[in-house]
Amino acid sequence: MRASPTNHIFRLLLLIFSLMLVLTLTASAQDASSQIKAEMERVQESLKDKPIANPDLAEIGNMISATLSDGGNALAAGRVYLSLEKLAQATDLLEGARTAVDKAEALKAGMPAFEQEWNKASLELSALDKQSRQRDWSHKQAGIRALSETAQGKAIPLLEGSQGFATANGPQAGLFYMGQAQGEAAFAAFAFSLNLPRDQQPISLRSLLPELERLQAKTNAAFQPPRSIELHPRFIALNSTLKLAGELDAAQAYAGTLYEYLEATRHYGMLDAVAPDTAKQARLKEAIAAAQKQIATSKRDDSIARVFLERAESQSTPHADGSPPLADEWRSAQVIVEQVLPAYYAALKPAAPVQRAKGITTTVTLVRWPYT
Repeated sequence: MRASPTNHIFRLLLLIFSLMLVLTLTASAQDASSQIKAEMERVQESLKDKPIANPDLAEIGNMISATLSDGGNALAAGRVYLSLEKLAQATDLLEGARTAVDKAEALKAGMPAFEQEWNKASLELSALDKQSRQRDWSHKQAGIRALSETAQGKAIPLLEGSQGFATANGPQAGLFYMGQAQGEAAFAAFAFSLNLPRDQQPISLRSLLPELERLQAKTNAAFQPPRSIELHPRFIALNSTLKLAGELDAAQAYAGTLYEYLEATRHYGMLDAVAPDTAKQARLKEAIAAAQKQIATSKRDDSIARVFLERAESQSTPHADGSPPLADEWRSAQVIVEQVLPAYYAALKPAAPVQRAKGITTTVTLVRWPYT
């Protein structure tokens, strides 16, 4: 039976529509990549034209350059989200160092001068924070939203922390954190500006308070000698991530909450992770590729999971200089596949009730500085 002319026309129109959709998606991705590349180049040029003059902060300039180089390599490899994570780190460091250097002379007048600068920054950041709550994310990818909300969520606490450091250690001590706060807010706005629309079904975002409470309880239980001493930096990172996740959850910034909850899950998994042997490394790379394919063909916007998968893919790939991944990178990639991804898919389901033990409870408070 021969196809009718109407069927031929319908198929032709469908083919044209499909090609236009592919071209549109490709163009959008290229636009976002171009935006990220241009911003990285702007930051690098700023560092080149005006190096960090303070000898106490000289190493930060090298850190920024190395981070931007890693971000550029990630972007060239098609890992857009990983490049954004690197750009966020570089922006944070640059603005922190810039503020510490540029305002150092003015702050020789002491705390009154710091308070004046702080009040000015507070007004600006409070306005940006209010502005960020009005952003329309309905057509943006969840991964972009997560990175933007996370950066915005760090800004005000960092600014408040800068005041504490200035009071305790002198005005100069607070300048770096003030600059970091401004850098985080600037990155949050940049991420929102990216031309990377969502073309899949949106995920259901919700409060993750039950999951955060369970993970905090597990963290408190794990904080026992000798591991609490041997892995102290890891516990600090884990608890600061949980703290930020809780703050984002309270602010109903649920994309950022999910991102930080998954990062906390990764930190927790790293407490016991063992570097995979050669055979398991091969299986791990296969698992990463399979997970990437699953997300690429999904009708749902799983870009928050993609953020971590891009990181796992990078951590299981030789470095730009040809050197093999470090043992800690293999461990991280393994934790992402075996623990972070399952936690992501579980978080998309309705929350399970928290089982609270009856009787006397004990609260364990760990001293930590947020976001470090």
